[in-house]
Amino acid sequence: MIRSIAYSILGSLLVSGLSAQVGQTRDWTSADGRKITAELISVSEDEIVVRRQGKQVTIKLELLSEDDQAFAKGLLEEDQSSELRSKGFKEGKYADAVKGEWIKYPATETSLLFQLYIGKEVTKKKAGPEVPLFIHLHGAGGRADDVKAGKVGIAAQEVTAEDFYDDFPCVVCVPTCPPEPETWGKQTAKLEALVDDLLATLPIDRKRIYLSGYSQGAQGIGKMLESRPDFYAGAIFADGGPNDKWIGKVKTPLWSYYSPERDSSKAEAWQTGFKEDGVEYRFDRIEDSAHNNIHWKLAKNPEVFQWLFTQTHRAR
Repeated sequence: MIRSIAYSILGSLLVSGLSAQVGQTRDWTSADGRKITAELISVSEDEIVVRRQGKQVTIKLELLSEDDQAFAKGLLEEDQSSELRSKGFKEGKYADAVKGEWIKYPATETSLLFQLYIGKEVTKKKAGPEVPLFIHLHGAGGRADDVKAGKVGIAAQEVTAEDFYDDFPCVVCVPTCPPEPETWGKQTAKLEALVDDLLATLPIDRKRIYLSGYSQGAQGIGKMLESRPDFYAGAIFADGGPNDKWIGKVKTPLWSYYSPERDSSKAEAWQTGFKEDGVEYRFDRIEDSAHNNIHWKLAKNPEVFQWLFTQTHRAR
């Protein structure tokens, strides 16, 4: 019970963390329902230290309510996780990827085959303590048991190009969907597990997680948005996009490119609906394109990526 409560509130602690909570005054509730107002001083594995009426008091976690135990444990977990993430480019599980080339990681029973690109620019001072995460999902033709390292699609290639990457150093992740009959729509849980693993082990800015998808990959990122409608900072689609059910639910800024082979007749109505809900939706109909090169059209427009990488999650 306590663990489930801890995970449910941990998301709200990811930005603030222990350092931000120390010195803050809040109402604490004991296991038997008594309440005190006290300033948080520190948290450890089995107790908290608070200041009340000018005096420091140590309280065993077991004497607190389940909610307050979860709050304290969540702060401690985030503090420990933050320290782990801050070292991720130097000594974490993906530190070997910080070399400016594509590194392939094998699939397991619970995870997908994926590739990472992390340039050495992420360790430079101007990159800041945390960097964005860019995730690209390929089309149906990219499904495979294995791929050659660096076969990642034009969108990922453009993001890692020297001119762009120097301005926007980031972690770039390109998963591979398993062969038919598998589809991206069936991989949402594994994609989310991959995202969560990267967030837990690398200094990634949770306010700047971006999605990109082409064709079936566009459907895949759509499923990710439906599953976590207020989690990502921005998403771009090549021959894909929203539907009526997203309006009022999905809070992520979106940009779609449509070829004449895809129905974009509702795009203007969606744009209006999203705008009324305070969400930006951009779309372009590319009349001189075909489905099999619409992702090239999108990727070769620098305005799209400039727009995407300046989006910031509004709630974090």
